[in-house]
Amino acid sequence: MSIIADDLTVSYKKRVPVLEHISLEIDSGESIALLGENGSGKTSLAYCLNGIIPHSSPAYVTGTVTIRGKDTRKMSIGEIACNVGMVFQDPDLVIFNPTVAEEVAFGVQNLKLDQPQKRISAALRKVGLKRFEDADPQTLSEGRKQLLCIACVLAMGTEFIILDEPVAHLDYKNALMVYEVLSHLQSQGKTILVIEHDTQFVWDYCDRTVILHKGKIIADGMTKKILSQTDIVQNATLRPVLHQR
Repeated sequence: MSIIADDLTVSYKKRVPVLEHISLEIDSGESIALLGENGSGKTSLAYCLNGIIPHSSPAYVTGTVTIRGKDTRKMSIGEIACNVGMVFQDPDLVIFNPTVAEEVAFGVQNLKLDQPQKRISAALRKVGLKRFEDADPQTLSEGRKQLLCIACVLAMGTEFIILDEPVAHLDYKNALMVYEVLSHLQSQGKTILVIEHDTQFVWDYCDRTVILHKGKIIADGMTKKILSQTDIVQNATLRPVLHQR
């Protein structure tokens, strides 16, 4: 299974491209970091890969994005959600149910998926939140709230998980907890694509790195090779990796 962007160009109201001629293939089981300065097009690309563009966010798009060989423009939002899940930066903007279990159940019930209780229990177990299923999500730490959002995606059976700066608001301890769970999920066959600014986490946890600059891919390859190249890191205005262990 793969997600393929082929010659993808995206622009908004002013018709100035935010992405230009992007070609990218993401295969099952990969752990990929999407890096770049603010405004480089990272979030727009993520929205294309999970169907938010063009289904929910209007944009001018040329080229294609396919999931399992099917054009996202011909897929329903529910069909995409069962293949590609999105986890946003701030969990407080998306969590609204009174208990952890009900939060995970929301997407499952909305899509009328089979074996809902089994899905919910398994998802919470995978992210280490099984004992919190009756808790109010607002009582969780910020890190566990983010894990709850990951559980919501897992419960829908998604193969690909896209995360938009998932640890931006977290302290180091909670950020490490999130990345350890993501690493474990990858070891179980999930595909992880994370938009990130912290190059240290990328170095430690992501096998492959894609760098965007002004809407174009300027580097794509093994993380340690890419982030060891000073000229690429400087050109993309990224923070150098401090501990290259």
